Amino acid sequence: MFDQSKVRALVEPILNASDPARALQEHVVSAGGNWADPDSTDLFEISFVGIAGIGFGREEAAEHWIANAITQLSIEQLEALA
Repeated sequence: MFDQSKVRALVEPILNASDPARALQEHVVSAGGNWADPDSTDLFEISFVGIAGIGFGREEAAEHWIANAITQLSIEQLEALA
C-alpha cells in the first residue's frame, strides 16, 4: 500500500509543471535514479517509487506514470489535487 499523502506530494508538482516529463525526470535523478534520454520513438519505461509507466518516448511514458500514480490516490487525495 502506498502512502497516499506522499504520492500526492510527489504528483502535484509534476502535474503543475510546464513540462511534466522533465519534472518527473528531475525527481527520479534527484532520488538517485537513472534516466536515459532515448529517441522519441523508443519504448521507454519509468519505474519510480513503486509505480511504473511505459510508452513510446519519455512524454508518453511520463503520462502513463502520472496516470498510474493518480490511481493510487483516494478520492479525497485526488480532490486535493484539483
